[in-house]
Amino acid sequence: MRKWIPLVAICLGSLLFLIDTTAVTVALPDIGRSFAAPLSGLQWVLTVYTLVLAVLMLPAGSIADRYGHRKVYLAGLGVFLAASFVCGVAPGIEVLIAARGVQAVGGAAMAVTTFALIGSCYSGRDRGVAMGIWGAVNGLAAAAGPMLGGVLTQFWSWRAIFLINLPLVVLTVVATLRIRSADGNRDKKFDLFGLIGLFRGSSFNAIMVCTGVSASVFACLVYSSVWLQSTLGLGPVRAGLALVPLALSIFVTSTLAGRLLHDVTPRIMISAGLLLAGAGCALQAGLDESSTTVSILAGLVVTGVGVGLVMPSMGGALLGSVAPERFGIAVGAMTTCRQLGQSVGVAVLGLVYESGVSPADGLNLVYLTAAVAGFVSSVLGFLLIRKTVGAGV
Repeated sequence: MRKWIPLVAICLGSLLFLIDTTAVTVALPDIGRSFAAPLSGLQWVLTVYTLVLAVLMLPAGSIADRYGHRKVYLAGLGVFLAASFVCGVAPGIEVLIAARGVQAVGGAAMAVTTFALIGSCYSGRDRGVAMGIWGAVNGLAAAAGPMLGGVLTQFWSWRAIFLINLPLVVLTVVATLRIRSADGNRDKKFDLFGLIGLFRGSSFNAIMVCTGVSASVFACLVYSSVWLQSTLGLGPVRAGLALVPLALSIFVTSTLAGRLLHDVTPRIMISAGLLLAGAGCALQAGLDESSTTVSILAGLVVTGVGVGLVMPSMGGALLGSVAPERFGIAVGAMTTCRQLGQSVGVAVLGLVYESGVSPADGLNLVYLTAAVAGFVSSVLGFLLIRKTVGAGV
């Protein structure tokens, strides 16, 4: 069991990073009431976090390759801990926004090193299992984050979303100290041309595109949540519970898929996963005035199975396509694509949603658009990701 302690530390960090990305969304109304803050200020509570993440992902990956992934991970945890405390006790909206920006600095360091640590701590079949569990935790956190935020906000306070991080970060640090990870290369500078070598290969580009598209599928959750609350009249907690089938199917599928990565080429699993994710979105379409949470149940499960296949498979493909000394910057590129995919997805699908004549009609268009994107990227991944990619798993 001792060999899985590093995975516990890695998964806890991913959990913290993702929950603080999504859970805050449902707490915005309460934050606004606490500070009598305008909508423009509330938007920055979210925007500053994603903006700093997008800017720092690649530099953080390069720094991790230079100074060592464990050291940068620990440093990121320290920054995240301090910023979370300030967020939790912030006396005003300005302090909260500033602390969120600092929190994202720690989050960037955590995001690019968690996956790289899997690559350095595990190999062979163990690496596949580790990536499957890591993917399961990521999917569960992304889908369940809004529900957790709703529970904490409704039964305690929005401040609890940040203060609950403190004991979890301490536990993560203790587990991380047990990780044995090689030191980085301190003579290594930020290699812009090396990064452009990475993008020269069709496989790496296909992985980045598929990462962005799979992240945009999660953008559907924003408008599903809007429909569940505004049209069906569900509260944040009940709306979150309605999305639990998605989270559970991701968790179960990712855990099982990780065991197959050593035997099945990642391009097959990535293509199949994207195809299923698109099919799940298509199944959720067809809503009308009589629709209920049951109407989207089958689609949520199929989408979850697809995403559960994609997440660990994408990791296996990435580790098999780059040298170990470039894990950090490669993960930084993938995480940046994921952030951009989710941000662009929210914006584009927002326009699609608003073009509907009714909330149900708008959500149908959102699901169909996401379905088309899933189908197209499935074909792209199958054609461009080489069979040999993922051999490192």
